[in-house]
Amino acid sequence: KKGLQEKTITLDVAKKLKKLIEKNTDITVIMTRNEDSFVPLWKRTKMANENDGKLLISIHANSASKSPRARGFETYLLRPGKFDDAVEIVKRENDVIKLEEDAGKYINLNDEGFISASIEQNIYIKESEFFAAEIQKQIDKVSTSPNRGVKQAGFYVLVGASMPNVLIELGFLSNKNEEKMLGKSSYRQKLANSIFEAVLVFKERYESQTIEE
Repeated sequence: KKGLQEKTITLDVAKKLKKLIEKNTDITVIMTRNEDSFVPLWKRTKMANENDGKLLISIHANSASKSPRARGFETYLLRPGKFDDAVEIVKRENDVIKLEEDAGKYINLNDEGFISASIEQNIYIKESEFFAAEIQKQIDKVSTSPNRGVKQAGFYVLVGASMPNVLIELGFLSNKNEEKMLGKSSYRQKLANSIFEAVLVFKERYESQTIEE
């Protein structure tokens, strides 16, 4: 509404999250970008795979041009789902490939292509579901916005990730109240803190399972 851009919010939250993780754990954080630069969607997943990532977290801010009253935060998994309200979000996030030189390299995420891509990642679905639910739980503690829950959709940025993966929508920039909130560094810090807490819970749960096995 007032010109605040998604890239500004997401990079700041990611940097705050990186700082929290590296200061308080032995986890190494790989950023897809550290400045105002564009990274193709396929390259983000490739970076995660090549660095033997244990979690892929894709951070976004939402928008609903036809519904300025829409608000809230939600976390997505790569899996077929019947969520009509996700159609616009998926189209917008995936349309970023139009900025890339070789957009033809992406698979067609029609029903058949989508199912094929999601099946390949079924091995990580339980971990992804758990992590997504924990993110929603933690953000719900600090945000006055509605908790829109965990949803399923087809985002190119998650296709091919060889690890648990989620896409987080922090709030709606098309909503004047949420834009105001997201524009505050203090609120973005709360969001980063929440995602960090979810990372800790995920780490404790799945590292203990590995030890038991």
